[in-house]
Amino acid sequence: MKEKFKIVEIVPALGWGGAQIFCIQLCNELATYPGYEVTLVSLYHHNKNHLPLSLLNEKVKFISLGKKHGPDPKIFSKITNLLEELHPNVVHTHLHAGHYNLFAALRLKDKSIKKVHTFHNLAKMESPHWLMRKVNNYFFKKNIVIPVTISEETYKTAAEEYGDSVRWLIHNGSVPVKASEKFEEVKETIDKLKKDEHTKVLLNIARISKQKNQQLLLDCMRTLQNEGENVIALILGDCAADNKFLCDSLLQNKPENVHFIGKVKNVGDYILNADAFVLSSLYEGLPIALLEAMSAGVIPVCTPVGGLIDVVTSDIGFLSKDVSFESFLEALKKFFCTDEVTLQKMKNNCLDMYKKEYSMVSCAAKYNELFLL
Repeated sequence: MKEKFKIVEIVPALGWGGAQIFCIQLCNELATYPGYEVTLVSLYHHNKNHLPLSLLNEKVKFISLGKKHGPDPKIFSKITNLLEELHPNVVHTHLHAGHYNLFAALRLKDKSIKKVHTFHNLAKMESPHWLMRKVNNYFFKKNIVIPVTISEETYKTAAEEYGDSVRWLIHNGSVPVKASEKFEEVKETIDKLKKDEHTKVLLNIARISKQKNQQLLLDCMRTLQNEGENVIALILGDCAADNKFLCDSLLQNKPENVHFIGKVKNVGDYILNADAFVLSSLYEGLPIALLEAMSAGVIPVCTPVGGLIDVVTSDIGFLSKDVSFESFLEALKKFFCTDEVTLQKMKNNCLDMYKKEYSMVSCAAKYNELFLL
């Protein structure tokens, strides 16, 4: 009998995306459970541009498998050997780490190790190739791997793709944001960007990519600037090497009321200085940044994609009718035109919904329930 309950979380840790932050926060929370031993595994060789390990609880072990970019057949045996060595009760994968873990699932001698995979995107976005979805279907149907979805919309798409093998929906969770020692410095920086004390601050936290569709936000901000709206938008996110052309295009053609801040470690300071959290994405799962904004009572204005449809209800924020320019601009204008009393009620509703449904404490408890079954 094992002395401790061992959990291995595997993530393809390139960048500081929502799934990576979520994985760190989940590990931290599970590590507080008595008798639990939690290990976070990055497929790739770790460096300063990968996981923000400063956020990782010292109780959580960290292992990097050193995967190369592109195809790397050695990673299959590395995962298998690692799991044989650690001998966990549960191995929990995220994003495309799940694909690599399927090979280990077949080769592991100990078939009692529970294997769980969480979908962080819509089913066909998580596994774009039809052959990979067919492989997934085999493992899910045979109950070799248990699939978990993170929102009603991701559950719907996964169930359409994989049928009744999809039974678990566990809403993403996050820890509440808090001010860092750089809070006043960030506040001063933002105040200098504002026209005056009445300037509204919109915050977009997302990597620069086609999926996150920052072009739509820039187009709307240009129109608002031309109409004299007193508002600025801050974009927090890095630019991947394969998106350099897009990044250069956005930077060269941005309106004056949009500011690219880049990737920062103290995201909470920016959230606490924002009036609204904006996402103009083409598709989503359930973004951690949205939940962090809700934990601070920052009102969301978003496109109607993925889990955003279920979370951004009319009593906590503004959802556009579609992903068109006209529709998203209308949603932004509705936010600007809403009176302060109503906005305060919406802020309070954000806080209440976060505490009830989207805290990491609640999320980890639900995963633990699944792990112990």
